[in-house]
Amino acid sequence: MFSNGVMRELTWVIVTLWALFFFCWVTNLWVEGVIAYLLFYIGRNLWSMRKFETWMAKGTRGSFPPSTGFWSELTYLVSKKQRALETHADIQLYKSEQFKAASMLIPDAIVSLDQKNRIEWFNASSEVTLKFRRQDIGSSIETLLRFPEFIQYLKQSNTQDSIISHSLPNPQRIYNLQILEYFQSHKLLIVKDITDLYNLAQIRRDFIANASHELRTPLTVLKGYLEAMVDTPGPHQTTWLPALQNMEAQSNRMQLIIEDLLTLSKMESETITMREEVVNVPKMLSKLKHDVEQLSQGNHRFEFSVEDNLCIMGFNEPLKSVFTNLLTNAVRYTPDGGLIKVAWFNDTNRGACFKVEDSGIGIAPEHLPRLTERFYRVDSARSRATGGTGLGLAIVKHILERHSAELKVESQVGKGSTFCCCFPARKVACH
Repeated sequence: MFSNGVMRELTWVIVTLWALFFFCWVTNLWVEGVIAYLLFYIGRNLWSMRKFETWMAKGTRGSFPPSTGFWSELTYLVSKKQRALETHADIQLYKSEQFKAASMLIPDAIVSLDQKNRIEWFNASSEVTLKFRRQDIGSSIETLLRFPEFIQYLKQSNTQDSIISHSLPNPQRIYNLQILEYFQSHKLLIVKDITDLYNLAQIRRDFIANASHELRTPLTVLKGYLEAMVDTPGPHQTTWLPALQNMEAQSNRMQLIIEDLLTLSKMESETITMREEVVNVPKMLSKLKHDVEQLSQGNHRFEFSVEDNLCIMGFNEPLKSVFTNLLTNAVRYTPDGGLIKVAWFNDTNRGACFKVEDSGIGIAPEHLPRLTERFYRVDSARSRATGGTGLGLAIVKHILERHSAELKVESQVGKGSTFCCCFPARKVACH
């Protein structure tokens, strides 16, 4: 029920009270004996309290004070708790030092910022990549990395995206900068050297662009001769006309693939320094509505629901390509008489959304994760029949990534598909 110290104190009190009773009974000095006992007991506790206070003032690192009873037990418990705290602190310090040592070996530059964007610490790679010095700790990051795109990125409320920069101390290298929030609004700036990856991607893009350009000329010549042979009357018409028409259709399809490859290569090669502009989406959709109705040739029903004043910040031609691709796919894969619903609206949770819903053939669930891969087709035969190249959704995905947007696809086989592009709220320019 009681601790050992309390039990010893009670035992001491009981024994001394019996001794006091015996002394007073023998001497008949009851009042004097009780007063003397109380003074002695109070003095004993004050003396023990003083020794305990002195011991605590030394940081509990000295030897235990020569106390007994309750104060001895209290000293032991405090010392035990202190040793546990010191052990825990040592473990945490070890882990902290281990983390710092590991961060020093990471090749990426890592900088910790406080709530006011002041530098708290940085790893060894930051000294090489960012040219930081130890005396820069406590300085504002804005005074050290003074290029406009980083300052604008730093002030964004949503820093989940990253930026690519050529403006760091070594202009020959290309870096990816990302800010992550952690622990009570502190920030972690991670700077990764992506020069090699960027160059490899550039080589791949250049190869695709150059190959496409080189193929365009001989394909144009081939198409010209095929068209002339198809249109020229003669004995060859009876025997070779079906083959010539098939060759002409395949050459047209190849030309579409080359055009899409060039478009995708152009999108990937465009510099990130291009400035965004206000895109009047309602006006753009009004023109596309006329185009898609002509493509349908009256074989489909359309329902357009567009918020007239909803515009976004972005790149006009790439966004037009996104909307055109999704609308064209809806027409291609929806049987005659089907319904296609098009909506442009502002969603409170998701931002500005462009949605195309059709009543077409639908897509099986196993194909949905791979829809945006290059040349991936759910049904190759049907794609060729409808004129698809397998690059449309890859182009859509790439453009949406440049706009920090995402593509969501829902579909049921035989019931239709829904494609929804959601642009973050910060991209909304007017509403």
